[in-house]
Amino acid sequence: MNRAGYPSTESALLPPVYSTPPPPPVIPAELVALRARIRAMPAEVRAELEPLAEDACEQAKFRGRALSLAREALEQFRVELAAAQHDLDATRREREGFRRWAERGI
Repeated sequence: MNRAGYPSTESALLPPVYSTPPPPPVIPAELVALRARIRAMPAEVRAELEPLAEDACEQAKFRGRALSLAREALEQFRVELAAAQHDLDATRREREGFRRWAERGI
């Protein structure tokens, strides 16, 4: 926590800690259907196509995880930005209050 009571910048650089495990990555329905169709094919065709379909599924899972992390980071950024805006507004109000107080005192 910094002086204002907000999380410090260093904590924003750490990965989020999940209270529950993240949901399993979702494989697009088209890839699931493709895998099912490949499994129904003859063995020599299946042997050639299954590794390609598995690679496509792994890439889809990776992209889903990356997108999920990006969404979480964006949400964290929005929260921190709102906290910084609140802090800035409070600082401006204090400054204006001190300025009025100083002008009355002169």
